[in-house]
Amino acid sequence: MKGVTTDVISEVRARANIKDVISETVVLKRAGNYHKGLCPFHKEKTPSFTVNEDKGIFKCFGCAEGGDVFAFVQKIKGINFYEAVRDLAAKYGVALVETEQERQEHDRRSAIFMLYEQTTVFYQKLLKESIEGEEARKYLEKRGITAETIEKFRLGYAPNTWDSLLNYLTANGKASSATLAEAGLVRQKQGGTSYFDLFRNRLMIPICDDRGRVIAFGGRTLGDDQVKYLNSPETPIYHKGLHLFGMHLAKDQIREKDSVIVVEGYFDAITPHQFGFGNTVATLGTALTEQQAKLLVRYTESKRVYLSFDADDAGARAVQRGVETLSQIAEGIGIELRVIRVPGGKDPDECLRQDESGPTIFAGAIENAPLMIDYQIEEVLDKSALSSHTGRIEAAGNVVPIISQLKMAVNRMEYIRQLAGRINIREEELLSDVNLYRREHGLDKEERAAMRAASFQREGNYQGGQGFQRKGGNFKGGGGGNFKGGGGFKGKKSYDRDRDHNDYEEPRPERPRFGSGLDNRRAAPAGHTEAEKQLLALYLISRDDHKRVLSAMESERLLSPEHQKIKETIEGIGSAFQSIEDLRCQLQDRLAPDPRLSAYLTEIILKADALQKQDLPVDVVVMNCRARILEERMSNLIQTLRNGLVNAQDDGEEREIQTTIITLTRLAVELRSSKSLEELVLLKNKIEPMEAKYIQRPSMESKV
Repeated sequence: MKGVTTDVISEVRARANIKDVISETVVLKRAGNYHKGLCPFHKEKTPSFTVNEDKGIFKCFGCAEGGDVFAFVQKIKGINFYEAVRDLAAKYGVALVETEQERQEHDRRSAIFMLYEQTTVFYQKLLKESIEGEEARKYLEKRGITAETIEKFRLGYAPNTWDSLLNYLTANGKASSATLAEAGLVRQKQGGTSYFDLFRNRLMIPICDDRGRVIAFGGRTLGDDQVKYLNSPETPIYHKGLHLFGMHLAKDQIREKDSVIVVEGYFDAITPHQFGFGNTVATLGTALTEQQAKLLVRYTESKRVYLSFDADDAGARAVQRGVETLSQIAEGIGIELRVIRVPGGKDPDECLRQDESGPTIFAGAIENAPLMIDYQIEEVLDKSALSSHTGRIEAAGNVVPIISQLKMAVNRMEYIRQLAGRINIREEELLSDVNLYRREHGLDKEERAAMRAASFQREGNYQGGQGFQRKGGNFKGGGGGNFKGGGGFKGKKSYDRDRDHNDYEEPRPERPRFGSGLDNRRAAPAGHTEAEKQLLALYLISRDDHKRVLSAMESERLLSPEHQKIKETIEGIGSAFQSIEDLRCQLQDRLAPDPRLSAYLTEIILKADALQKQDLPVDVVVMNCRARILEERMSNLIQTLRNGLVNAQDDGEEREIQTTIITLTRLAVELRSSKSLEELVLLKNKIEPMEAKYIQRPSMESKV
């Protein structure tokens, strides 16, 4: 549909967190690595509806509904896929590709992504292999950066020349100089028509989006340049206020440790990762923006955020700006902000590299990190002369705005009680100033609304827990209440009976002479459905597994039309993905328009998680699954032939069918003794001509 491209789908998926979207309809509670709640698609008393925020999927183990964020919106609102994309795009501020000009913009962004990937590979090779990269290698060695960390962050080297990258990317017509300038990789000379490389003689640090795609660079000078760090300009794919350095690498650790550490510089993020603090990310030269703040808390359950900025005045201001931004989005979330204070005023990089005790000291600083409000109050009191009358007045005036930000009255009163004693003023006076500040700045809106609601209830206009009437029944809240809608809920037995004997009956197509070999009301028999799921799941475990399965399954056609379509989509993506997560996201984006395929993919993603935990040898899984599929095909063909005996035209055809059945029975015995993929392929080649003759395969189109 006009306006919806794969890029739009990908952007909407990235912004529309599935847990947040579903939480608007379903009350979700944490259950291990998932969130659980009562399914909105069928009646249940025990939660069987699960949401995997990490994978962006939901699954109900009661009614089998499942899919991604688009499938949920489609189902819950009764709209089609494109309407769901438009609905979420409008909500999360994603522009649709509505015109030819916007479509060109989409293509332009894709081209720039490709250029940044090619540039990253170019810089990586120069750092690793070139003579010119020796200085950069020595610099990293001096900082104690290991080869593993260099590879993890894809560090590189930009040579001390004017046009190395320019020549590399424009060779063989890969890209024009103007396109490279638009991408922020080269610049045009003032008053001239020629171009030159933006980064020269610098250690190159790729900046990635949360899917791991390179979108910009930070370049650390290796010479005497006045500009120590040179960063990419904003481009069609890079806006520094929307991203955090290292987030694509930190996500798993953020979830595991249920917290995130925010630092300022590149190496203040890189070094902690090397020392085991992999939940660290860095800002990109600006104060935390609202979009960055939302990214931070997206991957934590506790919403615990540690800020670790430099101890100088600029660092203190960055802390303050960060807390202001995070506080703005904390409505109803309860973000727990803490400030890391490293002894000696060192930044994380200096602390961790100082000696063997560095990691222990940094871990202690994290463990003892005070709450943001405590940090702010101590900063105020440390700078105030509490021994003087004017100093106490100044301190009181400075702590009032801090205390006023607390939402819960009990928390405000506790801080007021403690501070009144320290500042030596009356609690009533401090409370009065806090209340006045909250009124003047509109911070007491919720409290006033609650008071109005309580008054409204006392007047009898709202009777919570007393019940209210509705057409076709009534609802009574509170203990012992009941719900009756349209004659009342009939109970499980009645519900199952009505479900099994509904008014709609699927029309039965004319039965072919030998049949399709598959029940037309389902995609495939259960015997090989599970095997096909496992095979497809192997693509989504690791890049090595993906390569091996891709090779082993190249000529294999799956029996389930949905599974075959997913396999073809995986093969269509090929190796054009940065990580397994990126592959999964691309699959979800491409299959999202079809809710059935989205649901099938959800099953496969869950199966991949299960296989990863089992850690079985890939070759063994592939062999067993392909054998099960082939066995199912043989069994299915034999049953089809037996059914066909009834309709045999003459004795000759009957003998032919019986001979084929005997042959298949013998091949089934051979299958059970097969020990290699090669043997399976030979058997498959023998039965395929029989399938072609006697079985009509259902297609995806026939199931629409």
